[in-house]
Amino acid sequence: LTGFMIRFTRSEPGKEDWDGSAMWKADHNAQNLLIPLEVNNSRFITGYVVLEESGFPEDGQSILFDYAGSSFRESRAGLTIHHELGDPSLEKGYEITLLKLAYSIDHCNYLSHNHAIKTAFWARIIAAQLGFSADQLDQIELASKIHDVGKVVVPKSVLTQPTKLSDAEWMIMRRHPTFGAMIMKPAYHLHPLIPAVEAHHEHFDGSGYPFGLVGAQIPIEARIIAVADAFATMTEGRVYRRASTPSEALLELYRCSGNQFDPQIISILISQVTTSEANDSHCQWGPV
Repeated sequence: LTGFMIRFTRSEPGKEDWDGSAMWKADHNAQNLLIPLEVNNSRFITGYVVLEESGFPEDGQSILFDYAGSSFRESRAGLTIHHELGDPSLEKGYEITLLKLAYSIDHCNYLSHNHAIKTAFWARIIAAQLGFSADQLDQIELASKIHDVGKVVVPKSVLTQPTKLSDAEWMIMRRHPTFGAMIMKPAYHLHPLIPAVEAHHEHFDGSGYPFGLVGAQIPIEARIIAVADAFATMTEGRVYRRASTPSEALLELYRCSGNQFDPQIISILISQVTTSEANDSHCQWGPV
């Protein structure tokens, strides 16, 4: 296992928390990550997926521990190291892991406990109006739920900071779409979703990140998620500003239409909110 020296330790029977001291000790090269893997939603870790890509923050592993907390529980069976997936049960287990991490990210801030679910709700509504098939609707819903999974290596102090981020903090924050794409790569069935996740902060006029894509260069799924994400964020509020009303949020989105957002998608959202009486008040995380 290149770059890692792993020493697994067994905790006492019945101990369920996943943390660095109880579960394992690792001396590893900076920038690599170990992601816990569950199978069939057993709520027990059966192994780890090794992400051997360069580019993760040096303290990314400890930050990931901070988010995961006791969301994962250790199996008393042997633990396996996976360099790649492919088996359907392993791929599904990894998807469950990413959903758990997305849940943990949402719960960093009491104002955003259901942000990913609300984003997924609006993204699916918009995509349906654009004629997406049932399978495509399921895919954009999943992509929306995990669109911010790359924040799992961004310190909580940065995500919850009530004041303007420093240049260094902003630099790490704006890399979360790239981190998300890197984290999704081990699961082959998630590959079609990567462009949507990686490009959800691109702007229609080319001023976004990480690539500076313009207009139709931005995948349509990413353009949809960008609008759904922004609407959910504005109507939830954050520690540094109050929640906007739906009307206020739509007015701001309209103002940014053609610059930050795709005008067609803005028009669809405005129509759905104002005429179909769709609302996200029922949206919340279920069991993951």
